Amino acid sequence: MSIDGKQSKQVLLKEYERLFEVLKYSMHELPAGVIWNPNAATTKQCAELLNDLYQFEALSNELGIEHDKFIQGCSWHLEHYPHYLSRQKHFSGYAQYIQERNGPLRVSA
Repeated sequence: MSIDGKQSKQVLLKEYERLFEVLKYSMHELPAGVIWNPNAATTKQCAELLNDLYQFEALSNELGIEHDKFIQGCSWHLEHYPHYLSRQKHFSGYAQYIQERNGPLRVSA
């Protein structure tokens, strides 16, 4: 997405804010897990959230808003949570999985 005659900065900012809220919500239950609506995210939903994260990163860069640490934390969880789901019987919970891989227990904006 780029700012041009068809898409004003205000429209981009609105989409940026929507994606930011979606991503913050998906991370708010950490270290219990990644959330999709009221439930834990599935592998497919993590892929959708990862696409949202890529859009959010592009918008952040275009708008000049720095969120590198937040983006890195979200990326870690959205890439690792599907693996955890496929092997969760081997762990006492997602927190153990995170700790064993030196991942971030929390992601803050």
